[in-house]
Amino acid sequence: MLLTLVTSCLMALSPISLGVTVLFIALMSSMSIAAMSTTWYGLIMFIIYVGGMLVMFSYFAALQPNQHITNWMWWASPPIFIMFIYIGLTPTFSLNQLNTSIKPLFTSHNTAVLMFLAILLFLALIAVVKTSRSYQGPLRPFAL
Repeated sequence: MLLTLVTSCLMALSPISLGVTVLFIALMSSMSIAAMSTTWYGLIMFIIYVGGMLVMFSYFAALQPNQHITNWMWWASPPIFIMFIYIGLTPTFSLNQLNTSIKPLFTSHNTAVLMFLAILLFLALIAVVKTSRSYQGPLRPFAL
């Protein structure tokens, strides 16, 4: 199922169809992660995907001219819908019995690594903010 969605990304002609396809991939991935471990991991992954999608969609929408989606495969919608229903009805394998605690990550042995990662993320944030200019690029404000 996931492979089908990934290969359909290659046929996307507009940013909207590509965004919907990537959103379905994120939804299916987060649902499978939520079924295999705790639901928080799947939810966090889905929120990260949606945040990335908002940035990607805004850039593509600013660069792409307005166009109508003419190559919409209306005949493919019912089989895809039936496949989603069938996948939802099949029982999934659950790994909830395993110990998937996050407490071992925050032991005193890992403090230096966690601080290094936090500082690295903060420096990456500062580098992105300093290199981006609000008056240039596709996301400049519109003047009326």
